[in-house]
Amino acid sequence: MMPSRGARLVVAAAVLALVACAKKDASDRAVVHFWQFWDLAVIQPLVDEFEAQNPEVDVVVEQLTWATGLEKIQAALASGTQPDLCELGSTWLPRFSYEGVLEDLTTVYEAERDSFLMWESALWNGRAYGLPWVQGSRVLFVNRALFRRAGLDPDRPPQTWDELLTASQKIGELGTGIYGFGQNIGERYVLYKKFMAFAWGNGGDVFDESGTVVLNSPAVLEALEFYLKLAPFSLQEKQEVLDQYFKTGRLGMQVSGAWNLKNYKLEAPDLDYSVALVPKPSADHGSHASFAGAEMLVVFKASKHKDAAVALARFLQAYPQAKKLSIAAGSVFPADRAAMNDSDFTNDPRVRVFVEQSLTSRTTPAHPGWIEMEEAIDRAVEESLYGRRAPRWCLDDAAKEVQEIAARFPKK
Repeated sequence: MMPSRGARLVVAAAVLALVACAKKDASDRAVVHFWQFWDLAVIQPLVDEFEAQNPEVDVVVEQLTWATGLEKIQAALASGTQPDLCELGSTWLPRFSYEGVLEDLTTVYEAERDSFLMWESALWNGRAYGLPWVQGSRVLFVNRALFRRAGLDPDRPPQTWDELLTASQKIGELGTGIYGFGQNIGERYVLYKKFMAFAWGNGGDVFDESGTVVLNSPAVLEALEFYLKLAPFSLQEKQEVLDQYFKTGRLGMQVSGAWNLKNYKLEAPDLDYSVALVPKPSADHGSHASFAGAEMLVVFKASKHKDAAVALARFLQAYPQAKKLSIAAGSVFPADRAAMNDSDFTNDPRVRVFVEQSLTSRTTPAHPGWIEMEEAIDRAVEESLYGRRAPRWCLDDAAKEVQEIAARFPKK
């Protein structure tokens, strides 16, 4: 039996009232769009925890990829569709700081500066535009079985450049298809991280304190000339290939990141390997320097929900959440200094080396032109490795190119 017209009107009015209430409730809630690079299985539990503690906020998470993420963020900014909160690699952040599209987070920085590593990348003209979240350095991976076969002591990994060169040569002489050391080529965002560890360890840099380009200094040239000495005993390939050779027992040593701790446990559980600090120039000179990158959390200036976005950023950055993410991911460590004394990160000898290395690691210069600058460094190192030109001329050209790039970004 059909309801009467009057009954239908009452039902319709009730439905409209419910819809209106729903719309009002929805409008009262802040919807924070969060773009980030982690698998949703890793990040979603943390977001759910935040939403439970902040029922007035809804978080919409989108997963980016490292291959296309930067371009997608830049395109979103150009079209005005950028998210509220975003994860940025530390080498990307300076460009966005320079362009003035990020919210100033200096107040948070002043409250947290002593508790976190990796602030260097977040600072521009004395102001902070990002919050360090998690970080990861690079260490020396050592195949202990190949060390023994080459007559080397697996319990004493190379501490100096000479020891690294000797070990690489002896392992390289074991036979066809076995290499002493791994050198990256033909891959964006990778090679300069490996080479600059040696340059920094030798006292070299890209800029000096006054902002002068010093990429072709004697210290950097000496590091490059040493790096070339490793070439005859090295496998020169992309990172994925180097990792494959190492886990199958055909590569003696490589400088790599903590993601391999997880990968080798899953893919090569019987692999006999250890990790050590990146060797320094000599026993009485230089330091065990390395590259460390950080994942930074930024709030875009155009966000309509800045307070909620900053609250989410600080929640994720806080040690309990950063620790959960780090353990779940198995490839990074909290930027919070509390990790340095946490037994979950210091009991395992391999993990402890990463924690120790992070204290002497460096991040790249906080310059808005860095993305182009790193490509100039990569070209200089690759041309030297290929023997196309002398290292000195390669560095001279790279230094000139870096200077030209820097000139395109006058101080604002």
